[in-house]
Amino acid sequence: MLIVFSLVWLFVIFPLMAKLPADHHKVVNMEGTYKVMNPQTQNLDEIPVNVEREQQAVEIQDNVLIINQTVTASHALAGMELPQFGLTEVLGVDRSTREYIPGYGDMDRSGQFCFPSEVEEEAYSVWMPSAGRPLEANFTGEEDIQGLRVFTFKISKQGLDIGTQQGTGLPQVLDIDIDMKVEPISGTTVYTKSINTIKVVPAAGMETTVYDSSLIFTDDTIADLIDTAESARTQMLWATVYGFWLVIGVGIVLTLVGVIGIVRAR
Repeated sequence: MLIVFSLVWLFVIFPLMAKLPADHHKVVNMEGTYKVMNPQTQNLDEIPVNVEREQQAVEIQDNVLIINQTVTASHALAGMELPQFGLTEVLGVDRSTREYIPGYGDMDRSGQFCFPSEVEEEAYSVWMPSAGRPLEANFTGEEDIQGLRVFTFKISKQGLDIGTQQGTGLPQVLDIDIDMKVEPISGTTVYTKSINTIKVVPAAGMETTVYDSSLIFTDDTIADLIDTAESARTQMLWATVYGFWLVIGVGIVLTLVGVIGIVRAR
């Protein structure tokens, strides 16, 4: 019975428990700078910013978790909100694979919402809002961050076509460079540093930067995410490895004891 229960737990019960929770709520804080073209001076104005990204699940539709995501930016020195850089959107994410599902949310998205559990040493297709499409996050190695073993991934693309500039109709291209560190058992991303640069192309061979974003997770956010990753990693290891084999072992021992007892009795 213990052996059967272990198998049912591993292949039936645990996958249900490992889904994104129905009450998913997550807040991530970032800091950095925005550089924005000033139409009067034709120079980039640099703005120090704090950015908060909050996710709140609101319902489940066919195993798809509907999440309201709000991005709020504020001036790091003045403290005032910068609504022109804010964003509110509705996401539709598969609770098991953590992939976006087209047909849910406020627009069709594809690729990963976040990394899955049991991350492999391979490339993952991750949705990038600035590019309006999924991009390959390539595995680059392993390292330790505050005592936690993580996989490192990188997205690096230049000259991506992102349509035309509003008002002028000039073509726009995006350069994007993102470094991510992910705890591989739980799939928790504990560190992200991103640089997004938008350029207009007034003529062939000419590019002018009109926007540049450089953001990194705050130290407090990194510390909180590392705690979350360590806790989730421990729970998953006990649920799928240590506890599983412990119960299997006890079941085998009890079975052997029972067989020996029967043989002796006969």
